[in-house]
Amino acid sequence: MNEPTRLHRLFILFPLVSSVKSLIPIAALVSIKFLNGKSLRDIPWYWLSTVIVILVSLLLLYGYLKWKRFVYTLEEDKILIRRGVLFREELSIYTGRIHSMNMEQPLLQRILGLTQVRIETPGKTEGGGILPAITNSEGERLQRWLREQTRTRQTQREVHQAHESPDPSDQSLPVQTEGPSVQPPETRENYESVQPSNQNMEYGSGLLEDSDSGSVGRKNANDPITVEEERSTLLQLSSGRLLIAALSSPNLSLALAFVGGILSFADDLLPDRMYQSLFQSAGKLLPGSWISIAAVALIVSWLLSAVLYTIKYAGFTVERIGKQISVSCGLLERKRLLFSPERVLAITVKEGVFRRWFGYAEVKVHVLTSESDKHFMLHPLLKTGDIPALLNRVTPQFSAQTITASPPPRAKWMYLRWKLAFAAVVSAPCIWYFDKLGLLSLLLLPLSLAWGLLSHRDSGLNVTDKQLTIRSRFIAMSTRYIRRPQIIAMEVSGTRRQRRRGLLSLQVKMIFSEINESLSGMDQREIEAVRAWFQKKKGENSASAEQSGPASSIEQL
Repeated sequence: MNEPTRLHRLFILFPLVSSVKSLIPIAALVSIKFLNGKSLRDIPWYWLSTVIVILVSLLLLYGYLKWKRFVYTLEEDKILIRRGVLFREELSIYTGRIHSMNMEQPLLQRILGLTQVRIETPGKTEGGGILPAITNSEGERLQRWLREQTRTRQTQREVHQAHESPDPSDQSLPVQTEGPSVQPPETRENYESVQPSNQNMEYGSGLLEDSDSGSVGRKNANDPITVEEERSTLLQLSSGRLLIAALSSPNLSLALAFVGGILSFADDLLPDRMYQSLFQSAGKLLPGSWISIAAVALIVSWLLSAVLYTIKYAGFTVERIGKQISVSCGLLERKRLLFSPERVLAITVKEGVFRRWFGYAEVKVHVLTSESDKHFMLHPLLKTGDIPALLNRVTPQFSAQTITASPPPRAKWMYLRWKLAFAAVVSAPCIWYFDKLGLLSLLLLPLSLAWGLLSHRDSGLNVTDKQLTIRSRFIAMSTRYIRRPQIIAMEVSGTRRQRRRGLLSLQVKMIFSEINESLSGMDQREIEAVRAWFQKKKGENSASAEQSGPASSIEQL
């Protein structure tokens, strides 16, 4: 067994920094309230300094004990983590259960020159597989060890499989193993969404540099790596393209939060008389002034969302490291996320209102990790014509198919009814309360009409041999590519009125509900074709598929 390894000594400061960061807003509010009408001489500096020194000393002592009792050991087939000050916890992470290994640099770690390692395993671990503060080269050492363990295990299983199944015809039978390397292509495809993949443990180098750690799971930790993994840059977002992506991604929720935050802080910080005076003055403003204020708030929130977007995706780079894909980005908090293309559940192409005018879209992949469904931004701003080439390079099992079936004209009422009803429900109280000014809310009716017509026009689907493509629109237009093995259930529904008109609705259920997809008002023949395609996956004969009429509403694995 190898010697236990501790985190970097700077981890002692983490509890102190975390406490200070959480107490800064509270301390600011308390100080403003306390100093309201008082001078600095009235503050009991002696007692305040004593309390601060005691709290800092206790936090540093707690950080030291936490660092002293946090150790991890690399064993032959697992990583063993022991931690806890009052209550000891022991966590064993077997390499065969690891989905991916992500290198992150939150702001504190980046300032201190450290790296946080997050080990992804099946199921939510609530921070279990996290090494919060290690040196840069220590992360590289962990990656090398995991890659070697993976290669060794794969080689042994391939040799064992070759001895057990000398007849090539026997390879068509499914074999229950932890990795896809010993499964035939079709069997592996059917199980890729639920079985751990050994290929996911072939990690590339992260944002790491320096190390002083002990031995690893080899005879000699300093042995050179005999097999170097190929590393290539697939794409890198330029500064100009990043600026365009930031400005073309307005965030309405951020605007509302921005306005609400200003009102909340004004209530807490401003004196009562000043706040009441401003509130009364705001009530006397003319409608034109309110429109100007709303426009200024939208512009400020738009610029703020652009700044936050730039900070989040600065230095966006996608690389291929061995058999894995690495996505790294972030200005203040640098993250490097790794995933195996075989673990991709679905791909979403989102075309915003502004981006669609210029032929641009963003591409996301949905990957199975320990955090349920995790969304990886594969490209923040890409020309729609370049999407097929990108998918072919990164996830060749997916293809950018065009929509071949759309809702018929008789289904328009299904896309218009709820949107027009919402506009009417909003307009009625506005007219009642604001009188003539409320008549402006009637503009929601033509907007809702255009919204419904666009949703009807842009919706549709396409079915190929092993992929289902569904396109829909809420505000932005979203196209989702789903592989057939990833679909858990398919629900077909329709009211009596819809069935009389030959219309049905479809809902596709995935492993995680966050990526479920639905489509309304499709022609019955198109939905029946999709259902027969889905039943074919389970090996059902075509006769049973034809006999199951539209009354069969749910088909499950």
